[in-house]
Order: sequence, then structure tokens, then C-alpha cells
Amino acid sequence: MANLSTQVRRQLPQTIDGLNHAMARRGAMVLPLVDTEVSGLILISPSHIPQTILVDLSGELHSFPLVESQKLTLWHELGHLQAAVLVDKGLMEGLTDYQHEWVADCYLVWRSARETQGLDLAWQQYHRRNIDVMKDVSFMSHWTVPVLSQLLSRYNLEELTRFATFDALMRDFLPQLEQANQDTLDEFSSLIHRSFSTQASLHLPSYMYWRKPALRQYFESTLVSLLGRDGANLWLQEQSMLMTL
Repeated sequence: MANLSTQVRRQLPQTIDGLNHAMARRGAMVLPLVDTEVSGLILISPSHIPQTILVDLSGELHSFPLVESQKLTLWHELGHLQAAVLVDKGLMEGLTDYQHEWVADCYLVWRSARETQGLDLAWQQYHRRNIDVMKDVSFMSHWTVPVLSQLLSRYNLEELTRFATFDALMRDFLPQLEQANQDTLDEFSSLIHRSFSTQASLHLPSYMYWRKPALRQYFESTLVSLLGRDGANLWLQEQSMLMTL
């Protein structure tokens, strides 16, 4: 804090208690700033960044380990700052909160690909977003999978790393991106809750059948990572999704 200019410090909470209050119980957050040299301040609370996540599937608890979770958290928050840059450069118009989240995750994918020369961390983020909504559908605000699935299917590792800047990637990706509207996301939210909630006891095999093919597309690889191929097939069969593609 002492290295920041007076103008920047005026935009920030003035005490440690103020910073803690701003953070609440989050693992990280970004505070955008109006300054010619500093675009924002990223706050990270390592004790609130999970190293593994647990999810109940069909009455059985499954764990998913998170590798380099603190680094991924930092890259995601940097992605929020990059989202503002895209707006400043005219690549995107004013962003909704949801658009902010998927741009931040796209940056995470690009950054992790370039720095690790692999896609393991990108897919980890993809699976984490799915598992979060499996556990609690209120995480739909961060369910960036409909965009990440397009990014990861369109570009392989070599193609991703060929983009020297994130701006260059987004200039290529955005014109071809299909963005779900709020009604579509609301339907997915309802179907995800019906499919994964431990409170949804009534079996309705035809419930939102028109969304089930896409839901299987988005979740199948995550289910395989948690349950194995046979277990994933059994779960999809139980949810009347095995033959929907």
C-alpha cells in the first residue's frame, strides 16, 4: 500500500479491517482503480481458497483436487482487469457481471496455456465451474462453461499459445462466440438443480428434455473425471441423457 500513489490510496479502504470487510469470506477479489499506471488491486486470502472440492452424486461423496489453485485465482482476477481493457479498446460493450466472469476465465485459459504449455489447468477450471453448480445452483453466476466449452473446442494448445496477447485471442474468438441469453441460462439453472440437487427426489425423465443434449455436452467430461467412464454412463442413463446426443 505504501508504494501506491496518494490518488490510488484514496480509492481503497483505509484500514486492514476495511480491506477484510471488502473481502468478506472470498478467496480473492479485484478492486478496479482510476489511474494511469495501476489498473487495479487484487486481494487474495489463501485460507479461503480451497485445495479440493467435494460433491454428492447419487448419494455418494466424490472429491476433486485443485492444483495450483492460488495461481489460478490470481489469473482469474487479472482476467477481470483484462475485461475492462477489452471494453476500453471497443472489443466489447458494457459488460454484465456474467460476461465479466467468462472473460476472466477465458484469460485464465489463455494464460495457463502459455505459462504451462498444457491445458490441464484450463480443464481443471472447467470442471470446477461444473462441480460448483452441481453442489449449489446459486453458483450459476460463475458457470462459465458454455463459453469455455467453445473456447476449448475451437483452439488446441498450439493455437492458444500462438496468440501473443489476450486481446489478439479475443479479437479472433468473440465474432464466433455464441452467447446464451438469460432465459437460456435460467433454463439450464432449473435443469441443473433438478439433475444434481440431493433434494430433487421426484424423477421426471422428460423435464426440460430440449436442454438435456447440451447439458450432457457440458457435463460429461466432468462426470467422467469424478465417476470414471462407466460411472458417468450410469449417471447419464439414470438422468435420461445417455441417448440424447
